[in-house]
Amino acid sequence: MTKYICTMTVGGDIYYATVIAETDQQAREMAMAETNHRGYSGRPRSWSVRVLEAEAEGPARILDSGQREA
Repeated sequence: MTKYICTMTVGGDIYYATVIAETDQQAREMAMAETNHRGYSGRPRSWSVRVLEAEAEGPARILDSGQREA
């Protein structure tokens, strides 16, 4: 598993999620699903994904998420 930070900018807002996932694509999909209830999820390809930790333990899960003004 890998720990990722996912970000997406929409207008003046930055959405973010820190996740543990198996692949970049899974991380994007998890971030999209997590922010879906906030009214905007975009598409998985809209999310930028960066590796924070290559060898993270545990099942795939959301560690943190939120929204900030750009």
